[in-house]
Amino acid sequence: MKGEVIIPVAPTSQNEIENIGMKNRVKNSLRNRFEYFVNEYGTYTAAVILSGFLTLITFCLIALLLFAACRQNRAGTSSGEVVPATTETEHVAHYIRPEIPQMMTDPQQRAAYYVKHYWDGYSTADTAFIHSDETEQLYADFIDALQYVDTAECRSALQTMMSLMEADSTAYRRFCYLGEKYLYDANSPMRNEDCYIPVLEQMLASTRLTELDKLRPADRLKQALKNRPGMKAPDFSYVTPGGKSGRLSQQKADYTLLFFYEPGCANCQEFERVLSGMPFFLDIQKKGIIRVFAVYTGDDENEWLLNSSKMPQGWIVGWNKQGDIRSKTIYEIRATPTLFLLDKQKKVILKDAPLEQIIQYLSTIYPQSTE
Repeated sequence: MKGEVIIPVAPTSQNEIENIGMKNRVKNSLRNRFEYFVNEYGTYTAAVILSGFLTLITFCLIALLLFAACRQNRAGTSSGEVVPATTETEHVAHYIRPEIPQMMTDPQQRAAYYVKHYWDGYSTADTAFIHSDETEQLYADFIDALQYVDTAECRSALQTMMSLMEADSTAYRRFCYLGEKYLYDANSPMRNEDCYIPVLEQMLASTRLTELDKLRPADRLKQALKNRPGMKAPDFSYVTPGGKSGRLSQQKADYTLLFFYEPGCANCQEFERVLSGMPFFLDIQKKGIIRVFAVYTGDDENEWLLNSSKMPQGWIVGWNKQGDIRSKTIYEIRATPTLFLLDKQKKVILKDAPLEQIIQYLSTIYPQSTE
């Protein structure tokens, strides 16, 4: 305010008087030193020297702070404090393969122990590892190892695997996907319905999946349990390119090879070429031991008729004109060709099997025909 007079407050104690005096002495000392530098070296040089002096003081303070921090870290470590490892030095074992006891020498027992404990050393703590190629390779190796154990041990090992993964939602869904990819997909070289059934059964019993999630596994299990080996193959009607009607049950042979195909299918044509050029198969076909029944289940009659004349000699070629094979899913045909081997009573021996497996089975029954 204009005209206001500010009256300084006088120090009230001896300490305050001494502090004021010290401050004044410091100010005067710094002022005298600066004036000396200015008079002696000039204004510019004095400013440079003063700047360097201040910089040196700053570096000294930083060094002291770093030193103090190091001492504090060492003190914490020596007192028992846990110091986390750096990313570069940390190593986490995501998977440890089972060690088979040395006292176990029987190959069957060793294989059973191996698949039973295969996933004991698998860690679900790292999401990236769960989705990695390494996990997928571990899964493929596991499926490959199952061929060395019996059916009961195979089922048990698969259900144990799924139960272990159920503890983690990410791992469980990943292993559900791998089961579909390796055991169910029609183009998978490791496709195996016998292995996929226990996986589906565990999925339907799982609390990890919602009722909506279980609809697809339930349908797949229903189809997988159809036409199992030992079951009677469902009968169906057909017409030949010449217009004659017939039924599967009317075929007379020790073995019937059901060949579900599509006209123009490259894989089907390769199958036809291989069989028609295989001396062993031609021999048992000529003797009437086996009959090939090529069945078209689509609805394009013209395309079927155009291609029917190209089928190998001696094969029965038919069209399921009624369409019930697909409409009622009498046989599940997920890809072509799909092969079923039936016995004389039209019971299923091999279901949706690769050609190599069918030839291997027949060659064990008629080894003389391979000569």
